[in-house]
Amino acid sequence: MIDAIRGEVIDVGSDFVCIETGGITYQIFCPAETVRACHERLIDQVFTHLIVRDDSVQLYGFASTDARTIFRKLLTVGQIGPKLALQILSSLPTEALVEAITTNDVTRLTTIKGIGEKTAQRILLDLRDKIGTGSADGFRNLFLVPEEETALRALTSKALGFSVREARQAIVELREKKLSAEKLVREALSLLGRNR
Repeated sequence: MIDAIRGEVIDVGSDFVCIETGGITYQIFCPAETVRACHERLIDQVFTHLIVRDDSVQLYGFASTDARTIFRKLLTVGQIGPKLALQILSSLPTEALVEAITTNDVTRLTTIKGIGEKTAQRILLDLRDKIGTGSADGFRNLFLVPEEETALRALTSKALGFSVREARQAIVELREKKLSAEKLVREALSLLGRNR
């Protein structure tokens, strides 16, 4: 399993990026937000999902683990393949998509090219069941803001070695303090040290 790829962004297309690492260049299909972030050199790592079929092997990449989580949830909905899932994430930012699901906003989903009313209803039903109970608060812990993503990467680096699960839990516990990434890492280290 390829969980993430970090390297030099050497090419950017309308729906893909090419990242070179270790002498190998990977073509990775991405939603618009991730393509834009790579194009502007805001990120040099994408979190990936690999799909292997009889006639192809394709990598899909995302700027955050949250976007990848939603992509994977979308793939569990009938009649939604990876291309349509990318189209959905390109049309609605991850948090806006979650908001549409929590509020049963069929109209918002049908504004996405390729999504009719029946498919929108199916997304709402399937994802509401898989992600939560329909409460917006129930979804917020799934998503990290940029400072929290930075802190998560630091806490799960080889140097610090915490698991994603325990690091994320500490970050969510400290959320109300609205700390910078650096302070968040410090306080999370203190919290994680007490829990060990």
